[in-house]
Amino acid sequence: MSAAEWAGAFGERWGTPDEVLDHVRDGMDLATGLIEPTTLLAALSHRDVGGSALVAVMGLGGLALSQNPRFRLRTGFATIASAPLVAAGRCEYLPLLFSEARHHMRRVNADCVLVRLAPPDPPTRDGLCSYGWAAGFTPELLDVARERGVPILAEIDPQLPQTRSGREIPVDAITAACAAQGEAASDTPVPPSPHIDAMVGHLAPLIPDGATLQVGIGSVPDAAMERLGARDLGIHTEVLGPGLARLVKRGQATGQRKAVDRGVAVCTIASVDPDVRELVEADGLAEVRAAGDVLDPQRIAQHDTLRCINSALAVDLRGQVNAESFGWQQTAGVGGQLDFFRGAGLRDDALRIIVLASQTSKGLSRIVVGHPPGSVITATRYDVDVVVTEHGAAWLRDRTDEERARALTAVAHPDHRGALEKERFSFPG
Repeated sequence: MSAAEWAGAFGERWGTPDEVLDHVRDGMDLATGLIEPTTLLAALSHRDVGGSALVAVMGLGGLALSQNPRFRLRTGFATIASAPLVAAGRCEYLPLLFSEARHHMRRVNADCVLVRLAPPDPPTRDGLCSYGWAAGFTPELLDVARERGVPILAEIDPQLPQTRSGREIPVDAITAACAAQGEAASDTPVPPSPHIDAMVGHLAPLIPDGATLQVGIGSVPDAAMERLGARDLGIHTEVLGPGLARLVKRGQATGQRKAVDRGVAVCTIASVDPDVRELVEADGLAEVRAAGDVLDPQRIAQHDTLRCINSALAVDLRGQVNAESFGWQQTAGVGGQLDFFRGAGLRDDALRIIVLASQTSKGLSRIVVGHPPGSVITATRYDVDVVVTEHGAAWLRDRTDEERARALTAVAHPDHRGALEKERFSFPG
């Protein structure tokens, strides 16, 4: 379908970004979909209006809008870009579980919704727009907008993949639309840890044939996936990264032993990667579904032999995980880590695994006696079964505090083990 054809599908509702934004009035409460509508947000920053905006991800569009002092910004996905805005009082962080975003969208009472979508595809979708790389809470946000008659303003990006969620939005439900401007999003490849092979050596025995995998955001967990030797694996995950996609491509992740969604890799976010794109656009192999459909702990718990593999910034000697902040500075969102850990916790045959290098690039230990003041505890000591570093796998499930401390010290970097043991027993009482 050509650009002229899909633009024509909107008729008089198609226009320039400024024409689309004529629907935004001063004092409105705005909400954006998970893929940042950068074109509309950048154009909005130059208009003489103000209000509040719940910006899903603070990227270029959020940064542009933050230059308009009349807007109050909130975000549920902190980034490096959002940290200085928070410090300057221009943006606030909203702690929100990914699975619960659908409920939050019913409580925010947005006056207008801004989204970036893939073009409509009448030959196969009957005039439906898909969510491209990420569905997240966008389908649920649009459900609420349609129920309440709230304007839906869209920028259409032909560089987004045509993905399947079962929740695509009809062209007729979109109030006004324009062409997205700028280059398509792309991933910045992050070299895997030099210790990744050692980590996989300790991780692989925990993943049997037929396991269903969830892998969190981070170069270490994803890079570990394509090094696994297990067969007949299934995928039900928050983020579908290149490591998981290559398992499918090699025939290791067939999904044929999944208890639900047999043969289909399910995610709510797809990595911007050629192998991932090939998978999510292939008919019947993968679906990029709404976050509420993927991250509901009850839905997660339907999967047999689930292995939830996530990363962290640090783990303390009680097994408490910080995956979000450096002290008081919020640097990431919770994502789906806790949702998957809670779902896996409902099953006896599941494992909740944290994988991380034993120390930072600056030589600081990621296994710590205690987290610094202000640090976020993403997963509590009741939510984690195993911690894996390049030095081994520390089993925490059914272990006492002392047994956990010894196990975690044993997988810390050798340069830090002595200090960990000394600090651990230096507290009075």
